[in-house]
Amino acid sequence: MLPQTQRRTGTRSDLHLAALLAETPEFAGLAQDEIEKLVSISSVADLTSGATLYSEGDPSDHIYVLMHGRLRVARGDDLIGYINRLETVGEMGVLTGEKRTSTVRAIRDSVVLTIDADEYRHFMDMHPAGYRSLMKVAIDRLRQDGVASRLGTTTNGTFAVIPSGPDVPVRVLAETMVSRLSGWPAARLITAEHVDAALGEGTARAPLWDNAANARIEDWLAELERRHRYLVFAADSGRDPWAARCLHNADRVLVLAEAMSQPTPVPVLQELRNKGLIAPVELVLLRPVGDGSPHTMAWRAMTGARAHYFVHPWERAELDSLARQVTSRGVTLVLGGGGARGFAHIGLVRAMEEAGIPIDVTGGTSMGAFMASLIACGFNSMDMTEIARETFVRANYLNDYAIPRTSLLKGTRFSNRLHDIFGEQQIEDLRRTFYCVGTNITTGQAIIGDRGPLYRWVAVSMAVPGVAPPVAFEGDLLCDGGVVDNLPINQMRKLERGAIIACNVSTDGALRAPGAGIGEPDLAAMLNWKGATKPPSLGEILVRTAMLSSSVAVEQSARNVDVYVKMPVQGFGMFDWKGLDALVDLGYEHAREQLDLIKDQLL
Repeated sequence: MLPQTQRRTGTRSDLHLAALLAETPEFAGLAQDEIEKLVSISSVADLTSGATLYSEGDPSDHIYVLMHGRLRVARGDDLIGYINRLETVGEMGVLTGEKRTSTVRAIRDSVVLTIDADEYRHFMDMHPAGYRSLMKVAIDRLRQDGVASRLGTTTNGTFAVIPSGPDVPVRVLAETMVSRLSGWPAARLITAEHVDAALGEGTARAPLWDNAANARIEDWLAELERRHRYLVFAADSGRDPWAARCLHNADRVLVLAEAMSQPTPVPVLQELRNKGLIAPVELVLLRPVGDGSPHTMAWRAMTGARAHYFVHPWERAELDSLARQVTSRGVTLVLGGGGARGFAHIGLVRAMEEAGIPIDVTGGTSMGAFMASLIACGFNSMDMTEIARETFVRANYLNDYAIPRTSLLKGTRFSNRLHDIFGEQQIEDLRRTFYCVGTNITTGQAIIGDRGPLYRWVAVSMAVPGVAPPVAFEGDLLCDGGVVDNLPINQMRKLERGAIIACNVSTDGALRAPGAGIGEPDLAAMLNWKGATKPPSLGEILVRTAMLSSSVAVEQSARNVDVYVKMPVQGFGMFDWKGLDALVDLGYEHAREQLDLIKDQLL
């Protein structure tokens, strides 16, 4: 079905459309006259921001080529990917004759070339070279396991920077963003003054229903997008037509506010949300180091922001990190659980520090959550080693044994130790984004700790069933996240911040009884242990049993990360705390080899 959109008239001649089509990989095998024929059987439709191109379950009656803008592909509530300029969408359904398996909506104002499915198939039957090109692109996408490589704005993107109030230095942030995105010609700043200078006085603030102004602006922006990888729109306020135009043309909306100020509505943002705006909104809070941020979650609720960043005005490293993350070029780190084997994570961090690879976002499960939280708090690899040594080796806060009713340990000493390390810090106030994963054993679902007291949520993520007592929350019981997700990659992918480095410190088949039970089960093997090594402890058996269900899922989700580091930690036990230094060194050597292969790409 054709999208229900407002029709507008621009400068879209057939020759212009043919020139654009010739640039698309799907039609690369066609001659010029064949492309012109394809244009003659097509039509042009405009999609305003938030409009639906087609929905899951619709008939596959058209193929579409995105001429300008960006589209979002989703299946249910799950983001599948994005369609960028000069990419086709809907071709798989047309080729197979099946109904649509996803919903496609416009993130920003977009223009699509639409071709009827029957006419398209007839055309391709007459010009088989086009089929070959289309099938090659379709196969490449299937090999990418959906559209994983099309997530984010790594190749290009448009951003709207909107002030929360009259005194916020939005122009400074927009100019800084352009600078951090490599400057001209890679990135270009666009203000109302730029539009008026190019297209005539008053054009930028023309009403949104002015079709003539819309067409001139659309064509001008399409040409700018062809020449620049990134466009950064700067609004003067959050309440005029120019601000609305900025939002209509943005892949990502950045709302700038002072962290200490009381939240106030951004009128144009609220108005467009009511009309279906789907571009992700993210909050940039100006916050000098050492200052508090008492209204973070209130600002997020007020703006509907899905994420927030803290920036010291104007600290270079934080601005660089912001620019990386909003263009999905950041470096994110996911750390898995594995008890003492998690010390190898410190070696990975040390190798990244040595290579100059920044860490923008961290997440983890169990021991991985502990290590990731230390990184999020700003500790380096040396600090992490000493904190781990004091916590697990010198003092051993995991020795408050209990009469086994719900667990072997009370867990009080360890939770107090976590409080000593992290204090009353709230996750949402950390300058580096962090999350950890727990398991809701009442519902059987994962639970994400991305706000609230840091030490409490790390304790939840580390509460191994049987070893530590379950944690009560909202009437449910929570425990170690490794029960359902020992390497929480999917949550990191949803953030769309950039490359994912995932470090797995679990082992396959770590608990064994060599030589026992040959031919038939030996019921007394553990009681009469004859192996060359020490028998598995009760704690190790409980941990291994609890994590079995997520082992297969870890290997499956690891297929879609940019760097998968599987540490060779088979020689160490789950509670081999005294192996700290050896595990750090092992992790460092192994990670250095892995990172050398991809360091240049990450940087």
